[in-house]
Amino acid sequence: MNIVILLGKTLLNKDPLFLTMTAKKERLLVLNVDRDNDVGVKAGVRGPIIGREAVLKAAMDMGLADPEDSDFNAMFQAVRVFDELGKQHEAEVAVLTGDKDVGMKSDRAVAAQLGQVLEKFQADYVVMITDGAEDDHVFPIIQSKVPILSVRKVIVRQADTLQSGYFKVKDFIEETLDNPKYSILFFGLPAIVLLLLGILGVEGIRFVILVLGAALFIKGFKLEDIVAGGFRELRVSLEKEKLSFFAYLLGAAFIILASYRGVIVGEKIIGTTGIFEIAATVLSSVIFILFLSATTIWVGRNMITKSRTSTHIAAVVIYAFAISLFIYNAAQFLLDPAILGINFILSIIAGFLLIFLALGMEHRGHKHFSSRVGKIRSVKKVARVAKIRKRKPKPQEAKA
Repeated sequence: MNIVILLGKTLLNKDPLFLTMTAKKERLLVLNVDRDNDVGVKAGVRGPIIGREAVLKAAMDMGLADPEDSDFNAMFQAVRVFDELGKQHEAEVAVLTGDKDVGMKSDRAVAAQLGQVLEKFQADYVVMITDGAEDDHVFPIIQSKVPILSVRKVIVRQADTLQSGYFKVKDFIEETLDNPKYSILFFGLPAIVLLLLGILGVEGIRFVILVLGAALFIKGFKLEDIVAGGFRELRVSLEKEKLSFFAYLLGAAFIILASYRGVIVGEKIIGTTGIFEIAATVLSSVIFILFLSATTIWVGRNMITKSRTSTHIAAVVIYAFAISLFIYNAAQFLLDPAILGINFILSIIAGFLLIFLALGMEHRGHKHFSSRVGKIRSVKKVARVAKIRKRKPKPQEAKA
C-alpha cells in the first residue's frame, strides 16, 4: 500500500508536498468544487471541467469576469498542485460546479459531476483544493465515492476567518428560519421591538421593555404551550364563533385598559409613599377592570367548548366577583385602616355569601348536567337495543 503524507504548505521541489513510501504510482485526482456555481453563472462555463488546459481557461475566464472572487484562485492552485503531483503520480485535475441554489440541488449536481469525472479517470484518492468553509459541506459527497487523501485550503488575503465566519452566520440564519421556535425568538421578537420603536419613537421604549419582559417571562416559566393554546383558541373562535372572538378582544382591551390605568396611578404616587401602599393603590384601581376582563374571556371560551352549563358559568363569575371585592377592600383597608375597617369586614361577609350562592348554583347545575347526560345515555341505549332487535330475524323467517 502506498502512504502519502502532507508535509508543508508550499509546492516547491525543495519543500515537497508529499513523500511516497513505495514505488507504485497512485492515481490522484486534484479536485476543486465550486458549490454555488459561480464559474457557470459569471463565466458561462459548465461543469465538470476536466484537464489542465480546461481548468486554466475556466480560471482565466472567471478572473476576467469577477477579479474579486476567490474561486479562480482555488482553480489556479488546483493546477499548481496537479503539476507538482504529476511528477511522482498519475494525476488529473478537475473542477466540479454545483448550482446557484445552494443546498440539496447543488449537492446533487456535484455528486453527478463527480461520477462523470470518475468514469473518465479512476482515481485512488482525491486531493481537495478549497477556498472556504462552504466547500466543507461537499466532503461527505466526495468521500462516499473516493477517499480524500488531503485537503489544501487556499487563503486569499481577504481574511479566511472573516469568510468562515460569514458561512457560520449564514448556516445559523438558515437553521433558525427552519425552526419555528427559534425564528420567533430571534426574528419575530426583534421585529415587534422595531415596529414599536418605529411607531412610537422614544416613547415606545417602555412598551419595548414590556414586550421583552413578557417574552422572557413566558420563556423562563415554560409557558409556550399555554400561549400557543390561547392563540389556537383565538383562531378557532374567529373561524367558528364570532361572538366568542369579540369576547376575547373585549377581554384583551380590558387588560390593556387596566395596565394603562395602573401605570398612570402608580406614576402619580411613586416616590411619595412605600411600596406596599403603591401596590395597594394600583391594585384597588384596576381590580374590577381585571374582573371584567376575566369574565368576558371566561364567557367567550365557554361559547367555544360548550362543555359547561349556564349555571356553572355564572357560579364561576360570582366566585371571581367575590374574590375581587375582597381584594379591593383589603387594599383599601391597607391604605386607611381606621376608616375602612368596617368595609373590610363587610366585604368578607359578602364574599362568603356570594361563595355559598355560587356553590349552590354549581351543585344545581352539576345535577342538571348529570341528569341530562343520563337521559342522553338512556336514549342511546334504547336506540341500540331497537337496532339489534331489528337485525334479528323473525321466528317464521328462521324456520324457513
